[in-house]
Amino acid sequence: MKIERLVALALAAWLALPLAAGVARAEPPGGRPPERGNAPWAPPDARLEQQLRELGLDSTQLAKAQAILADAKRTREEIDGRLQKTFEAMRTLLEQDTPNEAAVMSQADRIGAIRTEGRKAMLHALLAVRADLTPAQRQKLNEMMRRDGPPWRRGKHGQGAGAAGGAHEPAPPPAKE
Repeated sequence: MKIERLVALALAAWLALPLAAGVARAEPPGGRPPERGNAPWAPPDARLEQQLRELGLDSTQLAKAQAILADAKRTREEIDGRLQKTFEAMRTLLEQDTPNEAAVMSQADRIGAIRTEGRKAMLHALLAVRADLTPAQRQKLNEMMRRDGPPWRRGKHGQGAGAAGGAHEPAPPPAKE
């Protein structure tokens, strides 16, 4: 029984420490900010902002979208700050000689809850922006999101570097014609 617990703790440490290091890094690889908002490491709100620029929105749509995205950026930055502190707390727990398994698992739950909150906030912003688009603009935005998004959005699920990394979100259903 003791060996199983040590294996579980070692696995938790192995999974959490690289994630914590990644969150602590404020810059993309190479130390330079991305040149385009749709770079893989760019926040989703920055990618969406770039895509909206390509849509050719009218001035009213653009003003509404900019206000929504400014609010989304503030929310993301606040959530990112809380997430970083939560990862730092996880690192502290895991660096103990004999980490408390219940405390580690509870901290993992906090990390998951904050990540979910961030994803929901971004979805809220996306839905608010989409509500003001014409059907043609929504269709074009969907195409850009598939083009610029993660591999699962581009229909490349199961291919490339991320394929062996575990579960990914499923590809969206095919569009009805």
